[in-house]
Amino acid sequence: MTELRARDRVFITVFPGYGHEVRLGQDLERVLGWLHDYVSAPTPHLGRNGPVCPFVPSALGDNAVRFSFYYGVDGRDPRGLHSLLADELREFDRTAAPPSKAGTSLASLLVVLPDTGPEGWVIMDQAYGGIKEFAVATGLMVGQFHPACDERAVRNPDFPVSRAPVGLFAVRRMAPHDILFLHSDPEWFAVYRQRFGSHYTRGKVRDPLMRELYQNAVREFEAANRSIVT
Repeated sequence: MTELRARDRVFITVFPGYGHEVRLGQDLERVLGWLHDYVSAPTPHLGRNGPVCPFVPSALGDNAVRFSFYYGVDGRDPRGLHSLLADELREFDRTAAPPSKAGTSLASLLVVLPDTGPEGWVIMDQAYGGIKEFAVATGLMVGQFHPACDERAVRNPDFPVSRAPVGLFAVRRMAPHDILFLHSDPEWFAVYRQRFGSHYTRGKVRDPLMRELYQNAVREFEAANRSIVT
């Protein structure tokens, strides 16, 4: 393992820590280019204004993005992939800046897997559900990205928003807007509601879609609980 700083002053950890210096520079440039030119930019396909991820421009500007590059990991070992990601999530939760009073944090982590190919990307997609369960339970969010990723934009189901030039997972702390991704599962929503329910009761959330999803989830899961009790 080696640790260094990139030109953008982001913090990088590399596994293994030798033999990949040339590739690392090239892969880092590709990922940073994607973050700057795509993730930090608006696109008419999103169904809303603003960049693909509103947090990333500020996170890059604040040097709050960390990278873990894993070479020699092709992604075709589901258990190994889950273990690797779980370890990264635990370390991120232990060391990353806590949320502000508004419930947000710019701290971000990209776990980059440059040696994954089409077979590995399939396994990444399959592993995503399990690692998301692990993440949400600890108040984190995780997303998978790769050249063939079929995850769609919330407001435009025709747009595959999570395409990236290499396989990677992105991690950050849960934020108020994550109702967009956590409203459909009762356990996910319970974690979200405990953290951010007061934002809705105090009128802090103004986005109509977020309010609708939150209110629908409250009705659905409270009704489900009542039916179980009776």
